Amino acid sequence: MNGQKRILKIFTQLLSGTTLLKKDLMEEYQKQGSTIQRDIGIIEEVLDENDYSSSHFGTLKREGKGGYQLSDHLRKNVLSDDELLAILKILFASRAFNGKEMTELIDKFHTLSTDKKRIRQFIANEELYYQGVSKVDLLERINFMCDAISNNRTIEFEYTRRGETQIFRRTPNALQFSDLYFFMMSASHTAQDDADFSALNKFRINNMVNLRIVSSPKKSLYKDRCETGALRNQTAHLPFLGNPITMIIDFYHDPVYVLDRFPDSKIIRENEDDSYRIEVHANDGYGVKMWMLSQGDMVKVISPKHMKEYVIQDMRDTLKYYGYETVPQEDS
Repeated sequence: MNGQKRILKIFTQLLSGTTLLKKDLMEEYQKQGSTIQRDIGIIEEVLDENDYSSSHFGTLKREGKGGYQLSDHLRKNVLSDDELLAILKILFASRAFNGKEMTELIDKFHTLSTDKKRIRQFIANEELYYQGVSKVDLLERINFMCDAISNNRTIEFEYTRRGETQIFRRTPNALQFSDLYFFMMSASHTAQDDADFSALNKFRINNMVNLRIVSSPKKSLYKDRCETGALRNQTAHLPFLGNPITMIIDFYHDPVYVLDRFPDSKIIRENEDDSYRIEVHANDGYGVKMWMLSQGDMVKVISPKHMKEYVIQDMRDTLKYYGYETVPQEDS
């Protein structure tokens, strides 16, 4: 084996995260210690001279007497089994992908793992019972959307909601996952989720059919950009568009449930009845309204007035299904 091949082989061994001992290398390659030291010195020199190599592969560290390791390489560039397991658990919980795509993702993560038996132990039951929401492959559609967004292209597609199908032309500006679905956005996160089907600007990509590019790149307006991070913080887990608002609520349960759902919220005070008055930074979209209604008697809306009135009216309408009529009372 010539010197160049030997150096490359030693380098690939280092990339695996193994701590190499000089005495073992001397025996493996049948070389003197000075030769091994020179080989290590060349690798070290290349890493030090190249900024990319240093940041990507880490620094060659000498472990004790005659030991060598690229200690930062695995930490910076390779997912640990714990990280792989955490990502897989999140993927299972999302239920976003169909069975075929999920199986392919599981197999790829499994290939990357070190202790494959341990990974399988902790995902076997979820894999057995997994039922993805989407009936179509999503990854190809996600790639299509990302290309359209990156190049400011207008797309055309068919979309069905509540049994009605229309053809839409939209210029996508954001992609978001939330509450089982990947969504394509084509308006600001402060726009309204219009009840008018033809005015939609948020689409579940698994329901979009016959996707195609229909225009050359066009300039996007700053006012139309969708800040998906802000939308997530304002809507708990239900990504409905809407105008930003500050809500004041009294919450009659563990306030952490509100604080975790709305990360920009804060406790104002603890009330005498042991409820918590909380300031919630949200939006006025349908998702926040659904969240409030789902809390039942654990939440009382103090302000703004239109959100409070929405909750009250919805409760009255629901009671009518059960034959109850309510009489409006003065606000207490």
